[in-house]
Amino acid sequence: MNIQQLTYLVETAETGSMTAAAAQLYVAQPALSRAVRALERELGVTVFARSARGVRVTSEGEVVVAKARRVLRSLAVLQQAGDGTTPAAPFTIAASPTLQAAVAIPILRALDDHGLSTSSRLLGTGGAATVHELVRSGRADLGICDQTIETDLAVIPVGRVEVRFVSPAAVDLPDPVPLADLAGVPLVLPTLGSDRRAALDAFFAALGIEPVVAVESDERSVWMEAVLHGLASCLWHSLDGRWLPPGAVTVRSLEPALWQEVSVVHRPGTAADDPRLEVVRRFAELVAVRSSSCPS
Repeated sequence: MNIQQLTYLVETAETGSMTAAAAQLYVAQPALSRAVRALERELGVTVFARSARGVRVTSEGEVVVAKARRVLRSLAVLQQAGDGTTPAAPFTIAASPTLQAAVAIPILRALDDHGLSTSSRLLGTGGAATVHELVRSGRADLGICDQTIETDLAVIPVGRVEVRFVSPAAVDLPDPVPLADLAGVPLVLPTLGSDRRAALDAFFAALGIEPVVAVESDERSVWMEAVLHGLASCLWHSLDGRWLPPGAVTVRSLEPALWQEVSVVHRPGTAADDPRLEVVRRFAELVAVRSSSCPS
């Protein structure tokens, strides 16, 4: 679904004819017809009942056309804001470096694909509490989290991702690795005092394990270098596979498997028909569908 298809849809509904809509929009009628049919297939809804005299909006189609009009109106407002003398504020997303690369960048690409490209700013964070505070205070438009906490923000679920154990190739451990076997294994962890270190310390405390801290760093690239040099192992996000050199490290699941819930948060007062949020929701739905096949 894209803005062009929504424009074709609304114009066809208003003119009652695909030929007339194509003339109004200065496009070829067959191209407009194909785009509308593709949108109907994607939505699983017959928006127009077609006849020799033109087209008629179906009862299901009325709902779709009304929503399309709202999206186009919101987009027009957004574009008008960008036409002013004052530059529009960047679209700001708060997330950890891992989630910036794995989720924030694809969201920005989806916005660009829908004609909603804008200058953007990514704020690095150490944990969900910081993400929520940045969004709540208005310093970020969106936040991306992989930890579930109590919140008054609006939450868009994205899906589950697995936490895996990455170690030097020479480390002799079973696959999957029983959580109890993490005791005594040299680890690279976030720095003491950070949100993520606090979360991991709580995790190890619940297991009754005193972690062996070989290296402390908040830079994910440093973590992998520590593994590559044989200094330590680490817990690694399955979303962030680009740092894993094939064959140079060993990646194992944990037993029992560990999963993290990824979500996007925004302020509840954000306009419900903000076209950017609609794109984020659609992105989240697609990712959730792909992750729904993972085991419980």
